[in-house]
Amino acid sequence: MKKYIYCIVIAFISFNACKKSSTATTPDAKSSFVGNWAGGQIINGAPNNPYKFSLAINADNIVLNIDSSFNNAPFPGTYTYTNDSIKVVYNNGTKWNLKFLNNYTTGTGAVLGVNGATGTVTMTKK
Repeated sequence: MKKYIYCIVIAFISFNACKKSSTATTPDAKSSFVGNWAGGQIINGAPNNPYKFSLAINADNIVLNIDSSFNNAPFPGTYTYTNDSIKVVYNNGTKWNLKFLNNYTTGTGAVLGVNGATGTVTMTKK
């Protein structure tokens, strides 16, 4: 199972690295994903998977992750985006690359955590 997850993460990272970079967005894209989200992140090899969270994506390119697995500790960060994806960089160094699905109601992607830990993240708009 671990090998399968690693393959998915590597494929996702490779696909995103190879595709043409585009920063063009429609005016409605950002307003479609700004808001409150809930989900879980799985860090490969970690004992308490998935780590449940609530995420506030703000219009000012700031995110705030409230991680219920760590006594509701706040994890702030910033993000950049395209029409269908978002890249979050948390202040602690963790990075998320997410693709929006289902008309911006769900997101899924890869995690590059602290000290190089890898995993996946999924979330649903509240």
